[in-house]
Amino acid sequence: MDNSMSMQFNDEKEHDMPHSPMRLFGAVRPASLAALVIAGSIALTGGAQWSHPAAKPSPAPSATSAPFTQAQLDRVYESDRTVDYVPLLSGFTTLQTSYPEVLDENLTKTLQINHDATPEESAAAIVDEYGDMSYTMGNALGAKLGAIYQEAWEEGRLPKTVALIHKDGGRAQSESTTPSKNYFDYDRPYVVAPDQVVYRDKEGGDAYSSTSGSYPSGHTNQAYWQGTLLATLLPELSPQILARTSESGNYRVVMAMHYPLDIIGGRMMGQASIAKRWADPEFRSLLEQASAELHAVLEADCGAALKVCIAQDTSYMKTKDADELYRDRLTYGFERIGAAGVPMDVPRVAAALLISSHPELTESQRIDVLEQTAIGSGYPLDLSVASTSSWQRIDLAAAMSAHVTVDGKGTVHVAGFGS
Repeated sequence: MDNSMSMQFNDEKEHDMPHSPMRLFGAVRPASLAALVIAGSIALTGGAQWSHPAAKPSPAPSATSAPFTQAQLDRVYESDRTVDYVPLLSGFTTLQTSYPEVLDENLTKTLQINHDATPEESAAAIVDEYGDMSYTMGNALGAKLGAIYQEAWEEGRLPKTVALIHKDGGRAQSESTTPSKNYFDYDRPYVVAPDQVVYRDKEGGDAYSSTSGSYPSGHTNQAYWQGTLLATLLPELSPQILARTSESGNYRVVMAMHYPLDIIGGRMMGQASIAKRWADPEFRSLLEQASAELHAVLEADCGAALKVCIAQDTSYMKTKDADELYRDRLTYGFERIGAAGVPMDVPRVAAALLISSHPELTESQRIDVLEQTAIGSGYPLDLSVASTSSWQRIDLAAAMSAHVTVDGKGTVHVAGFGS
């Protein structure tokens, strides 16, 4: 690994990309609003109205859109094993025992985001609260490609993709956050400060009825396993998809359902769960088939190669903006509480998340890419100080869009990321 390059990128992340409120909290882009119209009608007066798109009769499967067999879906895969995520999330215990001021700031940031949310953000938050985010996040693909994706999703023309990614019983889904919530036992913002939050829900909704703990966020875990899965199935648009995924997480704070640290924890867990899917060679076969299906449908309906379709589409967000927004939300503007400059220890399984974006690299080279694009050490929930691998520091948007060269000795050099 080129250590000087790694330090260069860590310095850029810490100094060249300041945490501005606009980038950190993120306004809903015009393409997002278009997707809200597709996803359902919303009225903020008296609460938001949301309706899931009615499923249309599925066409007869073609040779390129045949669903997985029941045997493929029912079999037990190595990646189905249950994982205890408490150790991965255990940086929160350090905050509870030694850094009460960080938890105070956690609430302050929550109330700021909750109070400052725009009507568009509020409406979008309600859509993601009740909707299937594997559908609602489709707007990340762009104005035209997003509409194609959502229409194909509704019409049953993406059977493999939907079987893996959908909200209720998606075959690639992450484990429940309930065991971790029970372990950390931390009250939600609207429980801690019921008279200070702005409540946002659809008419007749029950968003605030949950009695489960706050850390980590279950909805964010769901958003990140679905969004990370979609990004790895369609790596050409991974920065946009991951930025949209970060919006889904941020919407939990918009509603004061969760704190920023809950969102960071949900991201860590959701991405770790998809990494183990890609690291499982037999389950990876399902992922690769779904990716081929998704590419085929998008190109057929767009009428051109995907690269051409992306270039001609109205993007959800420019790649540079997507990468920056995503990076800002890796820390949510918290200051360091630990040492800077601690070398990044990448969880080995995380390398599997780069299989689709960097298929030419070896596992160790993918680990190098994750090291060189990681953020600096010492932020809340980072376990680097304890000499433990850190999911908090992984910048997947940067890693997936990294411009990588490999020299004659096999050493990886990251020359930048995004466009």
